Amino acid sequence: MATPTHSPTPKASPVYRLVLIAFMAAILEVAKFSLNALPNIECITLLVIVFTHHFGYRMTLPAVLIFAFLECTWWGFGTWSIVYFYMWPILVLLTTLLVKDNDILMPIVLSTIYGLGFGAMSAILTLVIGGWQAALAWWIAGIPYDIVHGIGNMLIALTLYKPLCNALSRIA
Repeated sequence: MATPTHSPTPKASPVYRLVLIAFMAAILEVAKFSLNALPNIECITLLVIVFTHHFGYRMTLPAVLIFAFLECTWWGFGTWSIVYFYMWPILVLLTTLLVKDNDILMPIVLSTIYGLGFGAMSAILTLVIGGWQAALAWWIAGIPYDIVHGIGNMLIALTLYKPLCNALSRIA
């Protein structure tokens, strides 16, 4: 498991940690709103990867859960809400396990695969609710959107991963 590059010091105050979690959740929410006009183009995946790598899962997990809750309160609760509450924590876990220090390729690959697989992982809920035929239909119908999502995630990660990491390193 990778050690976060710039995690808050163990002696950081609870207030500092709370403010950092709130800032991460706010940045995720603003980033989501900023690209709402573009279907399936988002920078949340990359931000979650960068936050997890730099601040660790203990700081990022609450931020993504707050983000998911804010999304639900803004757009309303539905079946997609359940998906948000397991999709983003899974990304935090995968980042913790797979992204190592000074590794530029894995975050880009993870971001791309996450976008491509978002529909398939969303279909897990449909599998539980409607059975395998409904889940398969859901997933197949969304494949064009997943392709756009994956390519968008790849281009965003290729463009912004290193600058975001450098910016967080300077800030820390």
